[in-house]
Amino acid sequence: MRTALPSLAVSKLASAWEGPPPDAIAVDAGTADIFRPVGDPRATVVLLHGWSDRSPRNYLPWIRHLTSSGVTVVFPRYQASLRSSRRQMLAGAVAGVHDGLADLDCTGLPLIAAGYSYGAGLAVVAAAESDRWDIPTPDAVYGVFPYFVRGHDRGPLAVPPTTTVTMLVGDRDQVVGERGATSIVDAIAPHPAAVRVLESDDAFTYGHLAVLQSTPAAQDAFWAPLDRIVDRLAPR
Repeated sequence: MRTALPSLAVSKLASAWEGPPPDAIAVDAGTADIFRPVGDPRATVVLLHGWSDRSPRNYLPWIRHLTSSGVTVVFPRYQASLRSSRRQMLAGAVAGVHDGLADLDCTGLPLIAAGYSYGAGLAVVAAAESDRWDIPTPDAVYGVFPYFVRGHDRGPLAVPPTTTVTMLVGDRDQVVGERGATSIVDAIAPHPAAVRVLESDDAFTYGHLAVLQSTPAAQDAFWAPLDRIVDRLAPR
């Protein structure tokens, strides 16, 4: 369901950060790492990293968790440099997602486009532009602390009606705050989006980097919702 976001306390950093530079040197990107489960896969997750986090290293615990449950993970390296522009990263994502999926036989398997921060915005664009990206239409989009990313045409994002969109927002996220999710909800309207605000307590703080943890609390907050999406689309 489409949810109106509550007003959150966002730091000056979050309100001032405008994302990566619009113009930059020419760089190459577009490769992908593929992590396969033992045995036959039951679903495929494209996991798009956050801005500047170009290696799967910080995501390996989450990736291993997914592969242990029968999920193939495609990890596109869409950003070649910290000086990569928005246009270059979009092109890198298109190439990485397309070529990564082309290396797989995922016919008939559910496809989930998942991402963190800038990667979450790209996951939404991938679903809206799946024909242009020449990829199967994702069955679901899952975004953690999303940053809004424009597509090729810079207009509204027409997510297919069969694709569910789920996003998480952190109440102590000092980088993107609520702005990304709010912009995505507006950009895909009238397509419904389920948005959940994670509220910090004495045991766990939902700052922007919290998703990179692998503690039980982080697994419950960030891994479990994706597990539920996979289980819904591909019951064991």
